[in-house]
Amino acid sequence: MAGLNVSLSFFFATFVLCQAARRACKALLPAGAYASFAREAVGAAQLGACCLEMRMLAELGPWAGGFGPDLLLTLLTLLLLVHGATCDGAAANPTVSLQDFLLAEASAPRTLLKLAAQGLGVRAACALTRLYWAWELCDLHVLQNLLDPHCSSPLRTPVSHGALVEGAGAFFLHLTLLRLRNSLPAYRVPAVALLATVMTHTGMVLAVLLYHGRLPRLFQRNLLYSQKNKYRTPRGKPAPGPRDAQTPAEGCRSREPGRGGAGQPLPGSR
Repeated sequence: MAGLNVSLSFFFATFVLCQAARRACKALLPAGAYASFAREAVGAAQLGACCLEMRMLAELGPWAGGFGPDLLLTLLTLLLLVHGATCDGAAANPTVSLQDFLLAEASAPRTLLKLAAQGLGVRAACALTRLYWAWELCDLHVLQNLLDPHCSSPLRTPVSHGALVEGAGAFFLHLTLLRLRNSLPAYRVPAVALLATVMTHTGMVLAVLLYHGRLPRLFQRNLLYSQKNKYRTPRGKPAPGPRDAQTPAEGCRSREPGRGGAGQPLPGSR
């Protein structure tokens, strides 16, 4: 478990440093420069560093550290939750910034500035993470340093299949972001974290989420779309017509002794 403790320390240090950088940039920079550049750079660095360390755990942890999928799933969900709660509204994702541009919510110069900031943040995350790995604080980092010079694709599937999976994942992620973009962070952050975890590991949970729009065990509210009530409200009975209307007095007279109903002769008549 030494490798896990080292990784947890890395995650904690990353979040603390990035949070300190946000506060410093917010205090020193104008609001526009912070929102368009500094916030995106710090958010991308935070997400990139955590993803690199998490990928190392996913690739080396099962056979070198004895980590099971339950631990990796829980850790990934917690990381996404913490990132969503601390990113201060940063997209930290080029496709999300391009989505805002297509929705006419961001200008072209501001979008380009965000993309540049995100690229800078990812490069900083790579440099800092490799420096942390170079300290070789655990066996997993030693193995990572040995494998790092050997360039290999992280894609463990044919390119066509990988492109299809990545495209489907991006489609459902952005569909969820569009659906929850005006929701409170208390709903949006867990939904996005859970969806990202589901798309990474479990197709069954994704099928339940898409079919019902929610996970009934976790969410009572529909997360993806609104459902119409399949039961129609019964219409009111039509108002009685002139022929159907009958006063109580007429009803009593029709049942008086010695009077027959319509088409019924009186007793004793021929």
